[in-house]
Amino acid sequence: MEQFAFIERQRDEEESFAGGAVLLPLFFQEEKKSGEQRHGEYAFLLNKRSKKVLQPGDLCAPGGGIHPFFDSLSQKILRFKLLPGVGGPGLEPARRRGKGAYEKILFLLGNALRESWEELRLSPFNVEFLGPLPTYPLSSRRWIIFPLVGRVKQAWQPKLSWEVEKIVPIPLSTFFNPGNYAIYSLEVPEKLVAQGIPSPWEFPCLVHLENGKEEILWGATFKVIQTFFQIVFDFSFPSPDSRRIIRRPLAPNYLTGREEL
Repeated sequence: MEQFAFIERQRDEEESFAGGAVLLPLFFQEEKKSGEQRHGEYAFLLNKRSKKVLQPGDLCAPGGGIHPFFDSLSQKILRFKLLPGVGGPGLEPARRRGKGAYEKILFLLGNALRESWEELRLSPFNVEFLGPLPTYPLSSRRWIIFPLVGRVKQAWQPKLSWEVEKIVPIPLSTFFNPGNYAIYSLEVPEKLVAQGIPSPWEFPCLVHLENGKEEILWGATFKVIQTFFQIVFDFSFPSPDSRRIIRRPLAPNYLTGREEL
């Protein structure tokens, strides 16, 4: 929670950092039922960002910037348990961290649940909070991500906001297959090269086949999920095959979200 305090301290500075919480949603995808047994596996439900926002086309977890009033209100609702059924087993370990850390986690959970409702119509009653992950600062802008893990309890009918193109489920088993890792090589427009971004801009990535199309997980969300696997499974992502290179152009509006004239 040190990064949260850091944002608070320098909020009024001219080039201050900002940040927000994201919900890393785990959902059990059932394949079939055999008697009382459930067959299937857990998957991360990730957003594919629309062309109208920053980092268009990227896969990410639902979340976004802090709204001081509404997220403080959500914090109070969680603290006083005014809505039974909203919360989860992650709250008790958070409480043992001490009052200050607990209050910040409640505030960030309120932020993540609000954003998940706005982006996906995922109800707070349908999310079981499991715990926070380490913060992740972006390198492309002055922004800090506060990831929180939650289990989606049951299927729902999503209603996507203008920020989201679609939901991409990635089963956890996908991450254990070394053949799914590659190098993501982005051809950067001259305008962005002039701002200091190298071309090609290369990252390790996960390649997931979704309805016959390759979806690429890279960048901050890749790193956040990598941390999840290290903590939960003591598993480190394998090194990508250097011979497998996914080449794509980087959108000229990648860092702005504005339509290019």
